[in-house]
Amino acid sequence: MITLRPAETKDVEILWTLQKEAFLPLWERHHDAGNPYLRGPEDIRTRLFSPQYHCFCILDDAQIIGGILYATMTNEIEREYYLQRLFIAPERQNQGIGRKAIALCEHELADATLFSVEFPQDLEKNRTCYTKAGFKDTGRRVKTEEGIVLARFEKRIIHPCSGT
Repeated sequence: MITLRPAETKDVEILWTLQKEAFLPLWERHHDAGNPYLRGPEDIRTRLFSPQYHCFCILDDAQIIGGILYATMTNEIEREYYLQRLFIAPERQNQGIGRKAIALCEHELADATLFSVEFPQDLEKNRTCYTKAGFKDTGRRVKTEEGIVLARFEKRIIHPCSGT
């Protein structure tokens, strides 16, 4: 059974290892400087202690199989959570775990009015995952310095009591 729990300091090394394994194929494809494959464990550790980030372990029967990281992007109008990173152990990918983890995070971040994510537009598996999780393509594209074109997807949340 897939569950989440907030990441703790003791989880940093395993999350870092899983992140490297999951992002290696993307690094080999694009060789982009911002790829999480290149980041050390201190990157995860720093985010654990920042109030701007929400870092969760993705578990299957109490075993960590991945991680998911949201950044809070609040302004006067919306409470936005940007899905900064989602990674699953390579042998557990393509099983719907990412979509389940996203849904569990949405429950944890219940004050959200908007969830957003950007990913290389040529990654069909990502597009499928986010679409199945209820995200919509905004049509917005951003080209990075490395020439990667990122697609932006969003999911708006309507709260019945507030109208937002």
